[in-house]
Amino acid sequence: MSSLTLITGGVGSGKTHHALTLAAPASRKAYIATAPTNLDTEMDAKIRAHQEERDETYTTIEEQIDLAKAYQRALALPCDTILIDCLTLWASNLIFTNTAPEAPLEQFLTQLTTAPCRTIIVTNEVSLGVIPPDTMTRSYCKLLARINRRMATIADEVLLMVSGIPVMVKGVR
Repeated sequence: MSSLTLITGGVGSGKTHHALTLAAPASRKAYIATAPTNLDTEMDAKIRAHQEERDETYTTIEEQIDLAKAYQRALALPCDTILIDCLTLWASNLIFTNTAPEAPLEQFLTQLTTAPCRTIIVTNEVSLGVIPPDTMTRSYCKLLARINRRMATIADEVLLMVSGIPVMVKGVR
């Protein structure tokens, strides 16, 4: 079944856990990880914890910049569901590598609209708080908000995680 689910929410709200729960019924899954390794010990521990949550039904693809290429690799696998975790770090990676986001975003969006399988995407909602005081953080928030809006527009369903509870924003359950 072809469908696109976007899961958003704050840090620690249960987005990845819920994404894994939604993907669990599929017998063959691809997991696209966008987190760069060796950032710091806390992030490395978080990556290990996420790795331990996945079982042998997952094939992991690690890609920090070229999400369209990673998605293409996942589509070439025999899988029923592709889980992408997360757009938040992907946006950060684009900024820190000075990669112009327009082309990578458009390539990825094009693939999503023609994907033959279920795709679940995790992202953070960073625009619910105060306006950041520095230019770089404001640029990051603007970029991620733009990416999230584009994803939500094409998504079949959008879920907002609040304290571990999924709240339907778009779609039918």
